[in-house]
Amino acid sequence: MANNSSLSKRAALRQQQEQEERGKRNKRIAFAGIGLAAVVVVVVLAIVVIQAVTAGRGVTADQATPPNATSSYGILMDGKQPSEDKPHLVIWQDFQCPACAARETTYGPITEQLVAEDKITVEVRSVYFLDGQKIDGSRVEDGDSKRAAIAAAAADEVGKFREYHDTVFRNQPTEGVGYTKEQLRDQFAQEAGIEGDDLTKFQKLYDERAYDQFVRDTQGRFDDDKITGTPTYLVSGQQLQFADESNNVLIQPTVDDMLRAITEAWEAGGKQIDS
Repeated sequence: MANNSSLSKRAALRQQQEQEERGKRNKRIAFAGIGLAAVVVVVVLAIVVIQAVTAGRGVTADQATPPNATSSYGILMDGKQPSEDKPHLVIWQDFQCPACAARETTYGPITEQLVAEDKITVEVRSVYFLDGQKIDGSRVEDGDSKRAAIAAAAADEVGKFREYHDTVFRNQPTEGVGYTKEQLRDQFAQEAGIEGDDLTKFQKLYDERAYDQFVRDTQGRFDDDKITGTPTYLVSGQQLQFADESNNVLIQPTVDDMLRAITEAWEAGGKQIDS
């Protein structure tokens, strides 16, 4: 009987050990399942957050570069490339800047004439610092200045950058009012002479914010170069001064005097192309 009892005890002990081992194995499987589920949840949340951020910016297309873009994130007026034998003017602007609109009204036709006559080349860099910042200090990425800059880049894709650029400034609203989507997408495009298939293409690029990153890069260059405001006109690193502290005009709104000022700055800066 003693031997049978010992065998029974050993069998019971072995059964208990097997049950404990199965229990441990089940716990390991359960914890592994929980860990995997947690990873899946984190991944899903990350995807949702990324999609939410992207949706907030309205970016729905692969990012593109305007056909007449420069390596410094400007757009060349009339697509004319800079060369060593003539001055290259860089214009920093914000489409909501009243001073930019005033400067364009007075000197815009003059610079365009100088470009048409192949006496200078012009590069426009459109920023959006006037859209302001959020509470956390980050820039507002869906403001009117940025949307106008994106639209201007889209107009370059259909060969109407200068026309669209001029149209936006000509219709600039009171500061702080901003542009409507209908204006930037439809009205200004048609006023700039964009029509037919080109209009459809322009509107698609605008809707998809295809040049969002390009405009962000332009703003980044503005910040990196520590440009203090708009409008800023640079030639070979030299800033053009249109008036002195007493508001006396230093550059007369004539073709000859504008060319004089640009040429003097070009020579003073060592005839450099980029600014």
